[in-house]
Amino acid sequence: MKTKDESVVPIRQVLRCSRLLREGWHSKAECARRLGVSERTVKRYLKAIAEEEDGFEVREVDERGLRKYRLRAPRVMDRRRGSPFEVMALAMAQRFFEAFDPGGVADLIDQVLYEITGEEEEGEEDAVDRSRKSMARRFVMTREMQPLPGRVRRVFDQVLRALVQCRVVDLRYRPRHGREKRYVLRPYTLLMGERELAITGATGEPPADGAASDQDSMRTFALHRITEIQLRMTRFRMPNLGQWNPRAVYQAAWGLYSGPPRQVTVEVHPAFAEVVAERRWHSSQRVGEPVAGGWIPIHFEVFTDGEFRSWLLSWGPWLRVVEPRDLASWLEGLSALKPGEGEPEASEVFRIV
Repeated sequence: MKTKDESVVPIRQVLRCSRLLREGWHSKAECARRLGVSERTVKRYLKAIAEEEDGFEVREVDERGLRKYRLRAPRVMDRRRGSPFEVMALAMAQRFFEAFDPGGVADLIDQVLYEITGEEEEGEEDAVDRSRKSMARRFVMTREMQPLPGRVRRVFDQVLRALVQCRVVDLRYRPRHGREKRYVLRPYTLLMGERELAITGATGEPPADGAASDQDSMRTFALHRITEIQLRMTRFRMPNLGQWNPRAVYQAAWGLYSGPPRQVTVEVHPAFAEVVAERRWHSSQRVGEPVAGGWIPIHFEVFTDGEFRSWLLSWGPWLRVVEPRDLASWLEGLSALKPGEGEPEASEVFRIV
C-alpha cells in the first residue's frame, strides 16, 4: 500500500521543488527536508521535472561524494526536442525575419528549428522535409514586405551584431540631400517600420568607459542609406531609461517617423462602424459617439507627418479631418488635385535625415 507522499505526484509540490532547484545545488535529503516528504518522493519529483520538455532540465553532479541537483536553463541547441510553443515561436520569428532578411537571421532560426524538430534516423529525410514544409504553411505573411537589397542585408547583419554585442560602429551615410558623411555610432535600438528599417543611437566618439551621457547627440539612420559599416572591438554601455526610452520617444509615432504629437480628430463614414469598433490603429485612439449623418469621430494624439498622412489618404472620400485645421486643409487641397498637378510638401516625402 502506498503512503500519502508516494501517491500521484502533486503539481504544487513539483513546483516547490523546482523553485528550490533554481536557488542552487540541493541533495535529495535537503529537498526532502525543505518539502516535508521522503527522499523517495523527491526522486519522483526530480523525474517529473526532468521529463518536462517545456523549458528546463536537471543536471546531476557529484560533490564531496554527494549527488546534488539544480535547475538550469538549457541552450536551445543543447536539446534535440522542443515544446510546441517553442517551435511555434521560432517559426513565427523565422517568417518575420525572412521578410526583412532572406538568409542571415532567418537561416539561423531555420537551423535551430531543425535541431529541435529534426530526426537523426537514416531514411527519415522525407519526413523531416515534410515537417518543416508543414511548419512553413502555418505562418504565412499574406502581404509580402519590401525585400531588402543585398547590400542592405549585409548592413542589417552587421547592425544586428552591433546591437546584440553592444559594439561601436563606423558608418558612411548617404543623406537625402548633400554629400555622404562618416559617423561613429553607438547603436541602441533597431526601428522596424512597415517597409523600412532604421537604427538609432548616440553619435560621436564614446568615452573610455563606454557610458552614455545626457549630452549625447542622438541620430537615426535608415539602413538603406548606410553605404558602409564596420564594427569596432570597442563596446558601449546601454543608457538607462531616463536617458533613452524608445517606447516613450515613439509613443506618438504612427510608424517609423516620430516628432511632436498633435491632437487630431477625424470622422469616418458610418459604413465602417464595425471596422472602427474592432480596430485599434494607435495607442492614443479614442472613438466618440456618432455625429450628424452617423459619421464616427476618432481622436488621436500623434505625430501628423510621415505614415499618418498615408493612412489618411488610404481612406479616400470616406474620412474627413476635423482638426487641426492645417491638416484638414492639406487633405482637402490634395483631394482637389488632378494627377500630375502640384508638388509634394517636404513632410509628405518620408525621410530620415
